[in-house]
Amino acid sequence: MQILQVIGNIALFLIVLSIVVCLHELGHFFFAKKAGILCHEFAFGMGPRLVSKKIGETVFSIRAIPFGGFVSMAGEEIEASRVKKGDVVRLLLDPEGHVVKIALDAKAAVGDHWIEEKVEIVDLFGKDMGQLYVNAHPVRRNAFYVQGKSTMQIAPHERNFNSKTKTQRFLTTFGGPMMNIILAFVILLSIYLFYGVANYDSTKIGGVVENSPASEYLQAGDKIIAINDVQVTKWYDPKGLTPTVVSILSTPSDTGYVILFERDGNEMAIQVGPIHPVYYFYGLGFASDPNEDGLVIGAILLQPLQGILLEGDEIVSINGTAFTQWSQVIAFTRGYTSGSTEEEPATIVVKRDGVTLDPIEFTAYGEDSLVAMGVPIFSQAIGVTPTSHLHVGRAFTGAATQLGSYATMIVTTLKQLFVSSQIQVGDLSGFVGIYQFTANAAAQGLRTFLSWIALLSVNLGILNLLPIPALDGGRIAFIAYEAVTGRKPNQKFENILHTVMFILLMGLMLFVTYNDILRLFGF
Repeated sequence: MQILQVIGNIALFLIVLSIVVCLHELGHFFFAKKAGILCHEFAFGMGPRLVSKKIGETVFSIRAIPFGGFVSMAGEEIEASRVKKGDVVRLLLDPEGHVVKIALDAKAAVGDHWIEEKVEIVDLFGKDMGQLYVNAHPVRRNAFYVQGKSTMQIAPHERNFNSKTKTQRFLTTFGGPMMNIILAFVILLSIYLFYGVANYDSTKIGGVVENSPASEYLQAGDKIIAINDVQVTKWYDPKGLTPTVVSILSTPSDTGYVILFERDGNEMAIQVGPIHPVYYFYGLGFASDPNEDGLVIGAILLQPLQGILLEGDEIVSINGTAFTQWSQVIAFTRGYTSGSTEEEPATIVVKRDGVTLDPIEFTAYGEDSLVAMGVPIFSQAIGVTPTSHLHVGRAFTGAATQLGSYATMIVTTLKQLFVSSQIQVGDLSGFVGIYQFTANAAAQGLRTFLSWIALLSVNLGILNLLPIPALDGGRIAFIAYEAVTGRKPNQKFENILHTVMFILLMGLMLFVTYNDILRLFGF
């Protein structure tokens, strides 16, 4: 059963990756075709072809390694002429005497109607719509090279990427990341339209988290009237003008909460506590256990403390400050916004099975690093969620806001790689990590799974826009250079930069994947 689950997760991972990558490449392909650029191949995956079919001018293929993909566009890279002076080739002429095929291997058995010639003069580029020719033979602008069993259409100047206007080249390059961003927005909008948006104008409970502090007392459909004798009429007020369910329950209370609510037309009052809410200390890397007295850790949230602290450990002190109540830990956390450094790591002392352990050094994340992870430095919950309703306007704004949040998270992460010791290259995830995230998201339900696809798509789009050679952003940077200076960069130099950086990026991907594998096996 577990093997079938792994196989299913792998298949799901490949499907997700296929959708995100293929739509990225489709963006490039769409604008390339609109610009009249010759696209030799649209491929998903890398390595040798498994399946291919030619439609129009383009070969659509699936390759053996199901990672990545590409659109092969004429002129995107500098290519030496396939036919040079001194070459011996075979030519196939149409009834009008124009070359329609050029066999690059003169020894190939290509048929009796071919003629063999040694190339004396040749122009297969035809700048400014000039005539293409091999020796005295004119060449059709849609003629083909033939090499073995494969063919490739000739790409005259006007069909090349580099012959197009700056706007056409920009749109062709930007089209890939743009499609990823559009895909993410469409997915997020679909989530909000299908599941609805939180109804903040109501205090009715939409759901209660299983085994949460509230699950013993409250249920879906209950309407909250007051909390701790403060009347509430809204679940949340973004302007913060009136007391709401969120504003009161987000305020720590060592004595718990007295909640007055209506159920089936009857008013009831319950005390949630002294069992406290679940406190999430993302900066420190752990959450509280709401079902235990004392400062007992209920879950380890972040990587630095995995395997170091255990669920059930009781906090004694952090950075030399002793605590007796969660409100003290909360106050400490809210004042510890910068986190720790390599020179001054955080220290925590815990009691385990009644024995006080020696101080443990660990990485405490600051606010900037936590923004990159998409979590706050502290939050709390008793386990109730609001009802949802269909609201088209808020669905669009919610999708746009979530998209912006994802983009900000990615940009902040990249920034932290250079300015903070708390997030390092080894913390990044490659294909193995993406597989794990995909499997975990799928296990948490359709909504989480779709949100993950949106986040992955935004990641691909934003990362490709970085001004690094070999990425789409690197090509856009060269186009911008041309727009500012009025002259094209040296194409040979640009090509070398793209190649060198591609090799370096592949090395980085191998390093990241190696770390993924180590994490997978608990190292």
